[in-house]
Amino acid sequence: MNNNIIKMGQYPVLWNHGRAKEITFCVTEDCNLRCKYCYMTGKNKTNKMTFEIAQRAVDYILKNRDFFNEDAVIWSFIGGEPLLEIDLIDKICDYIKQQMFICEHPWFDQYRFNFSTNGLLYNTEKVQNYISKNQEHLSMGISIDGNKVKHDLQRVRVDGSGSYDDVVKNIKLWQNQLPGNYTKATFTHEDLPFVKDSIINLWNLGIDNVSANVVFENVWHEGDEIIFEKQLIELADYILEKNLWNDYSVRFFSPYIGFPLTKEDLKKNFCGTGKMLAISCKGNFLPCVRFLDISLNNKKGYTIGDVYNGINLDRLRPFLALSLESQSTQECINCDVATGCSWCTGFNYDSADSDTIYQRRTYNCKMHKANIRANKYFWKEFSKITGTASPRDKYLLSRIDLNKYLQFIMHDEVIPHCSYRNWKKTKNHMSDEILSSGLEFANKNGFIPFFLGVLRIPVYPEYAVPHNLPSNLNPSEYYLLSDRFISNYNNIIIYDNKIENKDITYSSNCILLIDVDNINKISDFITDLAESKERINLVLENIEQWTDGHIFMYKNELNKVVKLVADSSNKNKLIEINVLTDILNSKEMNNCDAGNNTFSLAPNGKFYICPAFYFDNPNNYVGTLESGIQVKNNQLLELERAPICLACDVYHCKRCKFLNKKLTSEYNTPPKIQCIISHIEREKARELQLLVNANNVVYNNNLKVRIPVYPDSESGNIRTPFRKHPDSDSGGIRTPLVGCLILQ
Repeated sequence: MNNNIIKMGQYPVLWNHGRAKEITFCVTEDCNLRCKYCYMTGKNKTNKMTFEIAQRAVDYILKNRDFFNEDAVIWSFIGGEPLLEIDLIDKICDYIKQQMFICEHPWFDQYRFNFSTNGLLYNTEKVQNYISKNQEHLSMGISIDGNKVKHDLQRVRVDGSGSYDDVVKNIKLWQNQLPGNYTKATFTHEDLPFVKDSIINLWNLGIDNVSANVVFENVWHEGDEIIFEKQLIELADYILEKNLWNDYSVRFFSPYIGFPLTKEDLKKNFCGTGKMLAISCKGNFLPCVRFLDISLNNKKGYTIGDVYNGINLDRLRPFLALSLESQSTQECINCDVATGCSWCTGFNYDSADSDTIYQRRTYNCKMHKANIRANKYFWKEFSKITGTASPRDKYLLSRIDLNKYLQFIMHDEVIPHCSYRNWKKTKNHMSDEILSSGLEFANKNGFIPFFLGVLRIPVYPEYAVPHNLPSNLNPSEYYLLSDRFISNYNNIIIYDNKIENKDITYSSNCILLIDVDNINKISDFITDLAESKERINLVLENIEQWTDGHIFMYKNELNKVVKLVADSSNKNKLIEINVLTDILNSKEMNNCDAGNNTFSLAPNGKFYICPAFYFDNPNNYVGTLESGIQVKNNQLLELERAPICLACDVYHCKRCKFLNKKLTSEYNTPPKIQCIISHIEREKARELQLLVNANNVVYNNNLKVRIPVYPDSESGNIRTPFRKHPDSDSGGIRTPLVGCLILQ
């Protein structure tokens, strides 16, 4: 089966890939409905925007191109119910188009008019005239909550009567005029029993992509999450029974939600508040519509300026700095299913204990976890039925930076890829029983199996990789085989003074193992490999045996390699050598994951922090298949508990925990020789940086491309011209600082 055509859980394609500036006019605070869950609790017939207010806002925005510098714009209109003011909106839109043309603004043909409406007025003459006039640049979402019972339970008129029938009669006209639009169904405590039927009903109405969600407010009762999960599982069974995954989508079954957070996730906010701009009826600027007075119950509207004085950048700054980690508890940050868990910055502000936007509310936590349990159920059953890996499992494997791995040492003769080797020449092999138990352990504890020493491995029907996939899958599709990177299956290994498997050329990466007897051959090996390889990972073995002579020899070899890489840059082919080029892209200290998110299972059925501990002494285990993994004082394995490493800026250093423990007796304290070697590599990396800069080349986010560079006049750092703000800390590449910390 071609997974590329699976529609279920996929999000609608956003216009301009979601990069357009969104500017929202709140044209009225009146509405012809009184939806029970609506966050706009302050509706009234008094406050309406005047054309003069809108005109001032448009003039200010179009004149300030340096600030509003996006390539495209979405002019949105909201209420209340915006279509109550269609005459005003029509006049505003005409003015926007006229002014964009007059001032030759880049947005003139890169704009959309967007509406969120309850749909009751959609078929009226004035609305239809407006649609006809602006159809090519128009998108309009109509809110339909699901089936009639659920919709009429929440979306009621002023007199309390339901609105479903009057909205649905406009659906066909809406779909014919504006195809591709979608609806959002909102669920709260009272209507949870209607989740399944509501989603199915929306699909039957021809709305094949439903962006459903639960409310953020504190409305949930004990047991609501059980009802919600049951409804979603029943919906999953319905989809699977009727093979609907290629035809319809609902956000609840997105394959991308319910995973631990990456470092990049932690730096993002969930929504675009602060990057958007909302304009109130009175002409105040706000970071989004949830900061309007009518949207808040406990606080006053949060203004960041107005149409008379412009934007107050100091008031805006807190929003630009928002991130998940800055407003979340450790429980949320460390949550195993955190991705896709949503929040609203405006609601956070309204319900915070003080006047802050940095206190995240988590009233929907249990509902999100129930959603993820049902999500996992759906994709697991999908794999059983189709006999193919689900999009969720493939996405799981793609998020290498956040996954937990269990390395299976299949036999004692595995080819090393790091600071380990079986010097004792034992020949133990992992039995089928231990392999099966290990796979079961990995499945139950969220580890992805990672196999050392095999090209293929039998698929165990109940414990297939990853997480109970069916047994008839093609292993090459989804197995994370270590040999893909580190064995003679598709890599060249320098080993015992010769190049092994040099005839295998279909991998662009390789690992170069160097013992103390081979140090003086490093440059020769790399020169030979550089003909066909783009990246070479240099692994130094037995560094505890190094003398001053070995250190001197290593410096000389790196001098030659630096020249080789610099010369390659002049030929528009930048060779990556981990000990020289990784630091050029590193923004933080490399942190060996052994003992944190990566462990090893040996043929004896015991767990180890990494293979090096097993090969050095089998009694250094940290658990068994029966007892599980139990690392005492595991906090010492964290970078934050390694004071010497934490104070060092040699970001590429391997920080080998095995060598630390072996040579200093502490996991968190590096031996002097490791620091000396890393310091040498750091200084040679700086020399390389200066040479490639002379060739007008920079290493940019692991992309090997030729980019003109120029020096920053104040700092001397090398900057790249594609940055809008070359004086920003994020611009260009970092010039290494003073040196690493080497304790005597």
